[in-house]
Amino acid sequence: MARESGTRPMAAATETVSSADGGKTWQAKRQGLPQEACFFTVLYQAMAGDTRDPAGFYFGTNSGSVFASLYEGDSWQEIARHLPTALSVEVMDRR
Repeated sequence: MARESGTRPMAAATETVSSADGGKTWQAKRQGLPQEACFFTVLYQAMAGDTRDPAGFYFGTNSGSVFASLYEGDSWQEIARHLPTALSVEVMDRR
């Protein structure tokens, strides 16, 4: 399926993208993210990262789910659901 512009979800599937070369090329990351009937959105403020190595990334959705990747976005898991719309996400790192 060709990529479309605008705000509609593409094929109602979720993906994040990452670049290892300063943005010259991008790789889609889908492992652990919903791939069917996915119609949520993510606000910029509802994304966060931690300072660990490898870096962890987190995002919340307007449908009340929070997803986490502890491996720099290579794979994801849903860590919370049925919450109110996520307007922001903060990361607290206990050491």
